[in-house]
Amino acid sequence: MIRKGLVLAAIATACTLTGISAQQAPTTIRSGVDVVRVPVSVTALNRPVLGLTSSDFTLQDNGVAQNFTCAAGESLAVDVTLVVDTSGSVKGRALEHFNADVQRIAESLQPNDRLRLITFAGDATDVSGLQPGGVPIPLDRITAGGATSLYNALAASLIAFPHSDRPQLVFGFSDGLDNMSFLDASGLASLAGYSHAVLYLTLVSSPMPQHVLTTRSRQGNGRFVPYSGGPNLRLLTEAATRTGGAVYQLTAGTSLSALFEQALDEFRSSYVLTFTPRGVKAEGRHTLTVKTKDPGHRLRWRRGYEGG
Repeated sequence: MIRKGLVLAAIATACTLTGISAQQAPTTIRSGVDVVRVPVSVTALNRPVLGLTSSDFTLQDNGVAQNFTCAAGESLAVDVTLVVDTSGSVKGRALEHFNADVQRIAESLQPNDRLRLITFAGDATDVSGLQPGGVPIPLDRITAGGATSLYNALAASLIAFPHSDRPQLVFGFSDGLDNMSFLDASGLASLAGYSHAVLYLTLVSSPMPQHVLTTRSRQGNGRFVPYSGGPNLRLLTEAATRTGGAVYQLTAGTSLSALFEQALDEFRSSYVLTFTPRGVKAEGRHTLTVKTKDPGHRLRWRRGYEGG
């Protein structure tokens, strides 16, 4: 079973996301076990491996081999959630080009895809709801400035919306300098393991000096103290890895939309393995193991789910 603390954190985190109704926010993060879908990315020499079928894979649930079907991601419509940092610590060229990048991202999707934009500073806001691909995003509703609740926003984006039969991609953009969330990086990594979505996160360097940034005191007195330390790259990477995703670094000369296209191309060129668990106890945490017959393949996949 999921630890009680994680359930409470999941519900509280979902409630921090404004712009969705109470009926949309889930009351549990347990996954049903009738059907399990496992997104799998397969690459070789840093290039996607295409044309694989179910006979090329093996899948184990808690060590027990499963029968499954395999669908190529490129044949499926996808749901994309953009999670974009609009706090005061993200400024400069990356944010100046934010509006154009978001519109390019929207335009890059197919009409049968769907896109949701979430922005966050101290709070996270569902700006658009799910919109068909290609529809302009209402950028006039976006305001910038304030503190940074990265962990809360990412966790809410991963768990706050009803599960869809479509492959789900969450693409986040931030400097990674969280100074407001009640959820820490370890909690985010734990919750990510229960999400149906695949998380890709792009980190950009903050232009603000470290001594200017502040974070809420862990002493429980609500005071803010100087921020120390950069992005928790290890745990952010762990969160992405548990979903089958990855972490990127935004460098000079690279746009946010270009990195999104890279993530979307990889996501579309992945596979979705679907199975009904057999021969394993339904309750508790399930660990998934996916392999191909070719030792030269590099795989990323959703690492598990919660039964019950």
